[in-house]
Amino acid sequence: ALLAYAKDHIHERAAIPKYLEIVDELPKTAVGKIFKPDLRKMAITRIYNAALTEAGHSAQVVEVREDKKRGLVAVLDRNGEADEVAIGHVLGEFIRPWGWREEA
Repeated sequence: ALLAYAKDHIHERAAIPKYLEIVDELPKTAVGKIFKPDLRKMAITRIYNAALTEAGHSAQVVEVREDKKRGLVAVLDRNGEADEVAIGHVLGEFIRPWGWREEA
């Protein structure tokens, strides 16, 4: 209902949201501004996990880390057997890099 309302009331096509998520509170900086990197991390987690689930893989993003050289990197947990080549094909469609969680 909220997406339909937005579509009816936002006149610029590029500004119409494609996804809506209700959160308790937006992440903020120390001075109270919205902290967009945390929103990006949430989006990467949601989209990668949806793609993995749709492709039938049990691997899931457990966190998104900031890497000085690679930017935001999705960290995956295998959750059992993981076909690394197939997962690479699924996530290769996206521009953000990813890697496996290191086992301790």
